[in-house]
Amino acid sequence: MKLFLKWAVSLLIAAFFVWLSFRQWPVGDLLCDEVTLTGGALTCRAGTGQVSWAVNLLWLLPAFGVLSLVHFLRVLRWGPLLKPLASFDFSTLNRVGAVSFFAVFTLPLRLGEFARPFLISQTGKLRKSAAFGTIAVERVMDGLMMALVLALVLFLLPGSNTATYLSLRAGALVALAVFSGALGMLIIAYFNKTFAVKVVGVVFGLLSARLAEKLSGIMAAFIDGMKAMPSWRNFAQFVLLTALYWGVNGFYYYCVAAAFGMAEHVGLAGSFAMMSAVAVGMMIPNSPANVGSFWYFLLLPVSLFGAAGGGANPMAFALTVWALMMLQYSLFAGYFLVTGKVSL
Repeated sequence: MKLFLKWAVSLLIAAFFVWLSFRQWPVGDLLCDEVTLTGGALTCRAGTGQVSWAVNLLWLLPAFGVLSLVHFLRVLRWGPLLKPLASFDFSTLNRVGAVSFFAVFTLPLRLGEFARPFLISQTGKLRKSAAFGTIAVERVMDGLMMALVLALVLFLLPGSNTATYLSLRAGALVALAVFSGALGMLIIAYFNKTFAVKVVGVVFGLLSARLAEKLSGIMAAFIDGMKAMPSWRNFAQFVLLTALYWGVNGFYYYCVAAAFGMAEHVGLAGSFAMMSAVAVGMMIPNSPANVGSFWYFLLLPVSLFGAAGGGANPMAFALTVWALMMLQYSLFAGYFLVTGKVSL
C-alpha cells in the first residue's frame, strides 16, 4: 500500500506539471505533416508548410559528449567526501554512480537517493548511514550553488517585470534560504554531535523510546558521514569539482539550444538559468523520470525570451534535453546492469 501511494502521488505530480507545461506551449505543433533532413538539419513542417520546429542533429553529438563529461565529474567529486571514511577506486565509484544517478532520475519522490548509499555499502567498507552523510553534504552544496547561480543570472535575463521573472527570483531566494538553513544545521550537527543526537532522542522519545534509540543511532552514524567535511583539503577539492561539474553542465544546455537555433536568443546566461531552474526544481518530490516537472522548470527561463525560435521549438528543445539525459543515464547504468556488475 505504501508503494502504491508513493507511485500514485508521483503520477499526480507528473500530471500536474505536464498540464502546466502543455498549457503554456503549443504541444500540438510537435506533430509533423512533413519532415525533411538536409545536411544534418531535421525540419518539421505543419500542413500549411510553416516550420513547427527544427534541429541540427550534428549539435547533439557534442551535447552528448558534454553529458558524458558531466557524469565523470559527478563521480569524481564524491571521492574527496568519502576519502576520510574509506578509500574507493574510480571503477567502484563509477559503477555505483552510474546506476545510482539513473535511479535518482527515474524513481519517483527522490527514492533513488537510497541507491548510492546502499550500493557503496555492499563493498563492506562503509555503512549506509555514513554514506548518507556525504550525500547530504552534496545535496546542500548543490542547492546552495544552484540557488546562487539562478539568482545571479536573473540579472542578465530580460522580462524583469514579468510574473515569470518574479516567480523565478522568489524561488531562487526561497531555495537559497532553505539550503543556507540546511547548511547551518549540518554545521551545528558536526561540531556538536552529542547535542544533535540528544535532540533527536528527546523529540522522538515522546513517540517511542525504541524509535528514539534507533534514530539516535542513525543520526550518530549520519554525522560520522559528514566527517569528510573538516578536512579542508578534501572539502576544497569537493567544492572545486562541484563548481566544475555545474559549469560544464551549463554548456550542455547551450549545445542543445544551439541545435534548435535558440542559442542566439538565450545565450550562456539563459542556458545556466535553465540548468539551475531544473536543478532546483528537481529537488522537490519528483515524478517518475521527472516527467513534466523537468520540462516545466526548464522552460520557465525560456519564456522570458518570448517565442525563442517560434512555434513548438522550445517544447521540442525541452523534450530533447530531457531525452538525451535519459539516454545517457540509461546507457551508462545499463552497461553495469546488463553485464551483471550491479544486480538489478
